[in-house]
Amino acid sequence: MKSVNTAKTALIIIDVQDGFFHPTHWGPSRSTPDFEKNVTLLLKAAREHNEKQGEGTEEASNTVAICHVHHHSTEQNSPLRPGAKVEINGKLIEGSQPQSFAQPQQGEPLFIKHVHSSFVGTGLETYLKDRGVRQLVLIGLTTDHCVNTTTRFANNLGVVSATSLNGELDEGDIVVASDACAAWSKGGFDAETVHKVHLASLKGEFAQVEKTQDILRIVFG
Repeated sequence: MKSVNTAKTALIIIDVQDGFFHPTHWGPSRSTPDFEKNVTLLLKAAREHNEKQGEGTEEASNTVAICHVHHHSTEQNSPLRPGAKVEINGKLIEGSQPQSFAQPQQGEPLFIKHVHSSFVGTGLETYLKDRGVRQLVLIGLTTDHCVNTTTRFANNLGVVSATSLNGELDEGDIVVASDACAAWSKGGFDAETVHKVHLASLKGEFAQVEKTQDILRIVFG
C-alpha cells in the first residue's frame, strides 16, 4: 500500500445495492458485521482527502478517483435486475439502487455492469488508465463473486501497471479491504468461512488484503 500523496489512487465501490437486502435470495447469513461502517469510513476518508485538494482538474490533481460500480442483472429472478423490488422497512424499493450509505455524490462516476467483473463492458479500465491511477482500493459485495472477479481482472489486465523509460515493469498496488467486503453462507459453509477463503485466494497472488483501519492509516493518513 502507498499513501494517496505518492500514488494516484482509486476507491472502487462494487455493488453496494439495495437488492442485497433480499431476505432469502443470497443465503441465510452474511459475514462482516462491520461492513457498512467500514465502507462508510473509507468513502468519508476519500471524500475528505479530495476536499482538501482544492481546485484543479481530476487528471492533474492528487484527488482520489471514487468510482461506483453497480450490477444490473439480466437474470429474471435477481433482486439486482432493474425494476425488481425488495422490501425494506415495509417499503418496496428497487433493488438495483445504491444502499443509502454508498450513494454516489456529484463528480463520482457510476459504471454499470452485467457480469461479475467491473472491467467487462463498463469503460472502467480506460477511465482509470486515462487518469494515471496506480493504486486500487476495492470494497463492496460480494467477496466471493464480484469483488473477487474484479480483483483478478484488475491484476490480469494490468490496470494499474506501468513501464518505466528503462523498460522496468511496476505492477502498482491492488488492495482489497477485507472488512469492507462481505459474503453470504452457501454450499454448507458459513458466511465467514466463504468470505475468508476467498480473501485468502486473492492475498499475495492477485492483491494485498488489508484491514480498513490500516488502509485509513497508510493510504489516507
